[in-house]
Amino acid sequence: MKRRFLLTAAAVLALFLPGTKAFLASGRNGTMMHGAMAPVDGRKGEVNFYSLLNNSGREYQSWVRDGRNYFNRREYEQAIWAFRKAIELRPAAEEARFLLGCAYEKRGLEGLPGDQTDWDQLAAREYIAAVELADHLPARFNLAILHRRHGRFEEARRHLEHILLIKDSGVIGRKASQELSALFHQDVRPRGISSKVRDLTSR
Repeated sequence: MKRRFLLTAAAVLALFLPGTKAFLASGRNGTMMHGAMAPVDGRKGEVNFYSLLNNSGREYQSWVRDGRNYFNRREYEQAIWAFRKAIELRPAAEEARFLLGCAYEKRGLEGLPGDQTDWDQLAAREYIAAVELADHLPARFNLAILHRRHGRFEEARRHLEHILLIKDSGVIGRKASQELSALFHQDVRPRGISSKVRDLTSR
């Protein structure tokens, strides 16, 4: 008798529990929730996707704003950190990548003793990403200046000419035209002229 009662109770529970769970999972109007939930844990792409949906851009804008404030105060390490956080939320945001490149470049120009980090290479990588994402013209301009500083005149010329092709007026057009003119004179200037002068005067 006792055994029959236990079996009956187990059967009732087996029928009742799934309905209870379904009811608890339903919405307020009693409609059943359905659809698969993607496993977020351990999957970075899905984590970024859900983070973007949840913050609706507010958190991204907050990090960019903080980064700009740090940058304006010349606190480049903190600016780099803030812009990286913004990029974690929106990897395809050309604005944040351009700003991160600027922060890298400024950090490198500080020239702190013992610093072996290639900040220019890090900056160039972010500028290139911004260009590839949205043909970001300020990023192209900064990339051209970076190439010129390292003596890569052909690469610098190509970016400056592209800017003038897209936008030959306005501030960035004027700056690109000026840099292109200066680049031409620097590129055609004879190499090692000072050493030749020394050799001639020493005779």
